[in-house]
Order: sequence, then C-alpha cells, then structure tokens
Amino acid sequence: MPNYVEKIRVPVRVGESARPAHVGFFCLSPVANWHEGPENLNDLLNSEVRVVPFHRHEDGAMLLLTRMNIAHVTVGPEVEPQFVRSRIIAVTREEHVMVEMDDGIRIEGNLLVELPEHLNRASDYLNLPEEFFPLVTRQGAVFVNKTKVRVTRVFAKSPKPVPVP
Repeated sequence: MPNYVEKIRVPVRVGESARPAHVGFFCLSPVANWHEGPENLNDLLNSEVRVVPFHRHEDGAMLLLTRMNIAHVTVGPEVEPQFVRSRIIAVTREEHVMVEMDDGIRIEGNLLVELPEHLNRASDYLNLPEEFFPLVTRQGAVFVNKTKVRVTRVFAKSPKPVPVP
C-alpha cells in the first residue's frame, strides 16, 4: 500500500465559464516533477492530469475539477511565490493586456513573457503549448485557460525583435 504524501494547501479562487467562482484550496505535491522544490500552480495547471482535486471552502467538499473546464484561477498576494511559479523561469518582458473570456469576464494585467528576444510578442508567448498562462493583476496572479479566451487586447505595440545572429 502506497504511503500517504502530505500535500501543500494553496488558497485559490476558481472560475468556470458561466458558473459562480469557488473559493478553496488546491493541493500541491511537496516535490515537483520538473524542477527542485515543491510543485507550484503553474506546474499543476499545465500538467497532463485530467482532473484536479479542489477542496471547496464553503462546505468542505472535495471536488475533482476537470482541468480543461477551469477558465481561470486567482491566487492572492499572500501566497508564497514558490507555490505560484518556478523561480527558474526568466521573464524577458512584461506586456499589459486585457483578456476577455468566452463568458464575457474581462481580466486586465501584465503578461509575463518568457521568450528569447527574437520572439518577443504577446502572440508568440500565447502560442506556446502550455494551456494556462499567468497574468499579474491587482488581486494577485491569475492563471488563464487559453481555450476559454475569446480575445486578448494588447495595449502597447511590441518592440521590434532583436535579430538572431
């Protein structure tokens, strides 16, 4: 019989298209698969698992949410950064955007672009294979499901890319 692994509870607010948001906890592994340290929300939301355990605060229910039906996940500023994203990610620029979800909800914040200088546009970043991307907002980090986005408004023209030698 496998040993029980104590999980790290991270408070979040989960939004699903056209449904009220749930407040509760995602449970993260104390050891990440792809980097040193604990699993973080970016790891969990961009993993290949189909369902994500969610402990709902209001009634204590444990829900198994279908990951691809989650529209967005808000993480408050009180959550330690190591549980949000890996520190090994090198942000090369920030781009101010407004995302309109398929249910009409709008989320405005800074897109943290992690690309080489010759690929520096928001569209380059949003076309990467990861299914969720983080925005930095006044409420904290918000992970957005790309499949639930209707349109992304970019507020400033991207700089010209640096030519590759």
